[in-house]
Amino acid sequence: MPEPIEALTEKYSRRGHPTVDELIAAQNLSFPRDPADLLGNFWPEEESIDDFLAALRAWRGRENTNPAA
Repeated sequence: MPEPIEALTEKYSRRGHPTVDELIAAQNLSFPRDPADLLGNFWPEEESIDDFLAALRAWRGRENTNPAA
């Protein structure tokens, strides 16, 4: 069972920063086992890479002024 936040605050105020493993345990984090779970599906398949790059440039405010953006 994770320690209450007060206990963690007292512990680390005397000892320094927690380790990564201690942070993971305190926050009850879990990580995906399959890297494919991290992939996003944010762009419609029917739009080309050129449409994506044009949108990206527009979002960055560099529509056609800097094609290397």
